[in-house]
Amino acid sequence: MKRFILALCCLLSPLLAQEKYPPMHRLTWEEYVGTLAFWKKSHPKVAVLESRALSGQNMPVYLLKITDPTVKNTDKQVCLVTTLHSGPERTGTTGAMAFAEWCLSDDPLAVETRKKQIVLIMPCVNPLAMFYTDRFRNEHGVDPYTGNGRVGKLWDVKSLSLIKPEDAPELAAVLSVIDEYKPEVHADLHGTGLQEYAPEQLGSRQMYHGQIMTEVTGAAYSNYALRPWDWRVTEAMIAAGKEAGFPSDRFEADAQRTFWGPELAPLGKKLWHGMPLFYSAHYSYAKYHTMVITQEVAWEQSLVARMKGLMKIGNEAWLDERRAGYPVNRMRHFVGHYVTAYGRNATELRASREELWNQQSDFALGFLYPQTVGRESLVVATTSAAKKMIVAKEFPEAVKKFIQSGPELKVAMEMPDEQLLAATADAKITHGIGFRVRLPYRAPTKLDVRLNGRALKPVAADGYESWFADGFTQVQVNVPPQKLAADGLYFITCAYEPDEKRPNGWMPPAEVQKASLTATADATPATFVDVPYGNHFRQTMDVWLAKSETPSPVVFYIHGGGWGAQDKTDIHQHLDVRAFLNAGISVASINYRFLADANAATKITPPLQWPLMDAARALQHLRSKAAEWHLDKTRIAASGVSAGGCSSLWLAMHDDMADAESADPIAHESTRLIATVTKAPQPSLDPKQLVEWIPNSEYGGHAFGYVGKTRKETFAPFLANREKHLADLREWSPMSHASADDPPAFIVIAKEDKPPVKGEVQTDPTHSAVLGLMLQDVLGPLGVKCEVRHPLDGLPETTMQELLMKELR
Repeated sequence: MKRFILALCCLLSPLLAQEKYPPMHRLTWEEYVGTLAFWKKSHPKVAVLESRALSGQNMPVYLLKITDPTVKNTDKQVCLVTTLHSGPERTGTTGAMAFAEWCLSDDPLAVETRKKQIVLIMPCVNPLAMFYTDRFRNEHGVDPYTGNGRVGKLWDVKSLSLIKPEDAPELAAVLSVIDEYKPEVHADLHGTGLQEYAPEQLGSRQMYHGQIMTEVTGAAYSNYALRPWDWRVTEAMIAAGKEAGFPSDRFEADAQRTFWGPELAPLGKKLWHGMPLFYSAHYSYAKYHTMVITQEVAWEQSLVARMKGLMKIGNEAWLDERRAGYPVNRMRHFVGHYVTAYGRNATELRASREELWNQQSDFALGFLYPQTVGRESLVVATTSAAKKMIVAKEFPEAVKKFIQSGPELKVAMEMPDEQLLAATADAKITHGIGFRVRLPYRAPTKLDVRLNGRALKPVAADGYESWFADGFTQVQVNVPPQKLAADGLYFITCAYEPDEKRPNGWMPPAEVQKASLTATADATPATFVDVPYGNHFRQTMDVWLAKSETPSPVVFYIHGGGWGAQDKTDIHQHLDVRAFLNAGISVASINYRFLADANAATKITPPLQWPLMDAARALQHLRSKAAEWHLDKTRIAASGVSAGGCSSLWLAMHDDMADAESADPIAHESTRLIATVTKAPQPSLDPKQLVEWIPNSEYGGHAFGYVGKTRKETFAPFLANREKHLADLREWSPMSHASADDPPAFIVIAKEDKPPVKGEVQTDPTHSAVLGLMLQDVLGPLGVKCEVRHPLDGLPETTMQELLMKELR
């Protein structure tokens, strides 16, 4: 009994499914041809039917042309609709038929479209496949959509030609239409059908009612290059479909995946699976800059709705244009600057577009950089002579004046001078040329638009146009055929007054600015910033030159931070640079390589040698510039805080490091100073000396390669292993170089909570006045002046600024 019931269910299931999803009528060849003939007869004024080729079994490949002949074609857009996968993907063809039916209707949008566009529809590109085989390929094994033949690709992409056109008459028919009309838009329709049915499953070759697919608009799953370059076109079509009740999948956006690329190949399973491939529809783009659109069709009325959205785009002005038509006229770009087609109507624009598109690769574009408020520019070279003129800066005098009047650094070109000079190709332009620049303001005033220095009038055909759209004031320069530049150089300049003031630059919170003395730094810009004195990115200095009739003395500042933090701009927190300049004293503040940089290198022991030797090299570099910068190299005083003070003392007490025998002229310069004025420095790095004077000392181990989370962690092993570092201490600890010829040392301690006494624990052992007393104890017997000032010394308060002024004046 169970077997009987099971068998009965197996028999009834297909019947029940068929009742719910009955077979759909299969369009026949006779019905297809009859419909086209009927439309031609019933709409003789607007519909033209012609055969463009014979497919397999001598079946014509038809083209249906729909337009209003009472309106001249001169200013009409051209939209081509094809079905390159017609055959098994039947809804592509039936969708095209439904769209043709709408185009012939009395719908107001259809009537408007016939007046403004020529709509070319090839409803069935591969009739043998559609009506007989239900396979993708034609009788010669060619797939018109991909261009694949029985063996490899039928396309020669470089020459944009078919290798054996006789094997693809259907595809040749499509190409003949493209070549004749040079459409602005090419929409290729795909859909569902019997493509996944094996031959033995085809049966009656009927689809069923309710057989659908996920509809997609704009591109193809397999090939993401088959899409409009402007995603807003796709979105407008999707919106039209949604308004009619039909949603669209958005490919990689809905899948939340990024595109594939050669370097991303190892991440293949995490990327969007489509690839940028050359399919037959790309022919129109490659040859005529046609915008290509691919669509998948489940419901014919959905396709009609989406195509109505596309037709509206062709009938109206695009988002940033003022003339109706599809957005297809930008031929070359460079960072928001464009070469455009020229034309007073669609026909002229089409001719210009074809001409420029196929030569634009030989153009060179550039503009004044950095871009500047109130000034916009675009330079385009279309000949080898023009490119050489750009390299030589051989511009018209009015252009030179414009360049000189602005703060820009250079004319930035999209290719280096070597390529410009090597160029040999000369574009042959006969149909005119256009240019587009955009001003980031709504209503700028006093527009002064010039071409090669010649003032242009606000005239569309031979001058410039301007209008606000898409957030910019668009400035379109049009050069008619009779005004083309003989030398191929086009330099557009546009001066203007912005209609609003917009602040530039983000500023840190007020509290941070106050701590960093940001306003002081901004008010005292350096004469030279980031002057390199070595190859490492940290080996730089900022220099402020005083105005002085005689060579000026110099403050040489070294920032603190334990040789591992802070920056040369730290100077403004400790010294008043402007006051020095007003007193005729120049200033230099240096960066140097950190201990971490030395630790990252090989065999740099101890790492302290890098920041100290950088200080010496920077001082020599500064002296080497004395004549050029009008400096008195005999009057240089070093200053610094904490580790910067230690570096200053090391320079001051070390013997002169000038090397007269060196092949490097900078090394000939002296490293001697006339004084040091430092704040809370470490005059010694010898751990034994430090603990004798301050029992809780903890500073210095990190400078000799010891690693730890705290200074204490690095100091303990440093002290324990001191005997291993005696040679290094003799070289790199400042006090080990003390001698009677050392310059005077002035030490300022800003904070001290008790009188400094040798041998007592200090609250801040690294920056205590006791360290200054230790230096006094060494320099005093040598007859070298060493003055230590701290809050508890009972003397009038002083600063590094005052002491430096006194020494250098």
